[in-house]
Order: sequence, then structure tokens, then C-alpha cells
Amino acid sequence: MKFIFVFLIALVLNCASSSAGIATSNIPVVDKPYKVIGPVKEERSWITLDVAIFGIPFKKPPIDDIIDSAIKKKDADALINIRYWSDRSVFFFITRNRLGISAEAIKFDTVVEVEKKDAKKPR
Repeated sequence: MKFIFVFLIALVLNCASSSAGIATSNIPVVDKPYKVIGPVKEERSWITLDVAIFGIPFKKPPIDDIIDSAIKKKDADALINIRYWSDRSVFFFITRNRLGISAEAIKFDTVVEVEKKDAKKPR
């Protein structure tokens, strides 16, 4: 009986888990000249209802929202060196999920691209 009581108390109390990763960029930037504007950090959270092993999300993870917001924050064209992390905290049957990124915002150098196109034209 004591074991069951301790198990239920542990089940009801909160717990947490996390993960992290890295990505090179949100779009291909190979052979495109660019300049780094500066670092950006963004974080979003959302709630899910978890009952035992079943989870019911109240909304989708805001992955695209975070990327778009980070790009707009610096008026950039893309993000490179993206480091992301996620964690979740469980309080009874409600789970708070968080997703965060830190990256470098870049702007493509269009002047160099125009010069390359002009150099390729035969005269």
C-alpha cells in the first residue's frame, strides 16, 4: 500500500525532460555570398494535456513561427548556425512545452551576385 501511495505521489508531482540539436541553416546558402547581421534568440511555449501515455496538444509546435519571428526581428534573409532546444515540464496532467533557438541572422549580398551576372555576359 505504501508503494502505491509513493508511486501516485511521484506520478502527480512535476517532472521535466529536454533535448537539443543544431542545424546549419533554415534554407540552402551554398554559393550565395552573405553577411552576418547578428545573433538572434527566440523562445515559444505551448500547453498539452497528458493522461498517462496519451498526449493531447492544444496547438501545433510553433517551429515556423519561431524561425519567421527571428528572421523578421533582424530584417534578415535567413538563419545560419541554428541551435535549438526543447524542454517540457509536467504539472499533474498539464504539460508545458518550450522550444527555443539561437542563431545568426544573415542577409544575402545582392551586389556581388549582380557583379557575377554582369561578368558572365559576353561583350
